[in-house]
Amino acid sequence: MEASERQVKLAQKLSEFRQRSQLKATQQLISELGLPSDCCTIHLPNTSASKQLEQWLSTSFPWQCGQIDWQQVAGSICVKGNSHPEEASAFDRICQTQQLGNPLVNVMWFSAHRSTLEIPLEFVKRSLVEIVAEDWDTWIFEPISGWCIEFYHEGTMCYGVSR
Repeated sequence: MEASERQVKLAQKLSEFRQRSQLKATQQLISELGLPSDCCTIHLPNTSASKQLEQWLSTSFPWQCGQIDWQQVAGSICVKGNSHPEEASAFDRICQTQQLGNPLVNVMWFSAHRSTLEIPLEFVKRSLVEIVAEDWDTWIFEPISGWCIEFYHEGTMCYGVSR
């Protein structure tokens, strides 16, 4: 076997190992968040599904300095929270006032090595404090209706519908 063939096989095994590790870590996270695993779809990083979701989020909203530029999103709503319970309460109000229902939503965190979760909004509501506490910034979005709720690490939660 040539050196280049061995390198290709080694790279493939390393990729498979990373995927198994990421899947195991995400399954553990789902359990820690108190989410029912049978209701979650996991989109591992760097897969076509996760790249498609990242693409939708990055092209559907204007961005500035790593966050959505909500001043450029017509009709957006932003709330400054001092604690996670306040954010959860504001999140519930937005879900009610905007009549978001219980669609399948995507939860994406700032860290690129994290998987994206697809889960019914009702389960996100139940575990919101834990979900938001997982990383600096969190986006909960639903591409079909075009809305996104962003939790920015400086304590701001914003809602808006894509352009």
